[in-house]
Amino acid sequence: YLIPTALFISMLVFGGLFLRDFLEYKAANDEYAQLEEHIVVEEEPKEDNKGDATQESEAAKEKIDFSHPKFQIDYDALTKINSDFSAVIYIPALGINYPVVRSKDNEDYLHKTFEGKANFAGSIFLDANAKGSYDHKNTFIFGHNMKNGTMFGKLKNFLRDDQLANSNPYVFLCRPEGITRYRIFSYYLTTVESPIYNDFEGDKGYDQYVSLVKRLSSYRNFPKESIDFSLRPDIITLSTCSGPSGGNQRFIVQAALEELYQNG
Repeated sequence: YLIPTALFISMLVFGGLFLRDFLEYKAANDEYAQLEEHIVVEEEPKEDNKGDATQESEAAKEKIDFSHPKFQIDYDALTKINSDFSAVIYIPALGINYPVVRSKDNEDYLHKTFEGKANFAGSIFLDANAKGSYDHKNTFIFGHNMKNGTMFGKLKNFLRDDQLANSNPYVFLCRPEGITRYRIFSYYLTTVESPIYNDFEGDKGYDQYVSLVKRLSSYRNFPKESIDFSLRPDIITLSTCSGPSGGNQRFIVQAALEELYQNG
């Protein structure tokens, strides 16, 4: 009798855990799906400045300009929902499209959604050390690696497909003052003890940091000519957990600033 009883109890326990996780995932998905009405992205056909003189130019019109998608974002509505709203992050190659919040201590949004509801999916949040600003040489943005691929759960797809980053290599941060476009140049597995989380100072510190990142990177087919690091462009570092829950492994994606532009 003990074995069937133990099996029955185990089924109840694991069934309950599965139901709890399912409901948590669903609640988070439903909330962020509703927020999409305030965050609309349209890939626009590339402009052809040379007219339609040749078939080649006509074909160019049909290409998508991945570097300048059209954003229609209701910043006022998002700020009204959460006064900690700071930006929208959009990674087209992965379909990542979320509001980003300012974190006070890197703990407050670990298990709190954008609307302030308790949920282990949490939010995408700006490093508390950034003090609400993205104007740093290296700015960290954190998010959970959710099993269903939400939040930063899709970042690991860069490791699974070595052509993915080249197919559409951009990360966009959208704020009322303009759209900031970054070019992905590095992704890799590391740990919370990694020196990539350390601050650096001055040009020498920047150069040493970029050199370290390049050594760690798994992005082997990155076109080196696409970013001029001698200009020391600002970097954003996206960080998420990897491996077993509670472990110290992290997955990192890094991108360098290319352009700040207005988008109406």
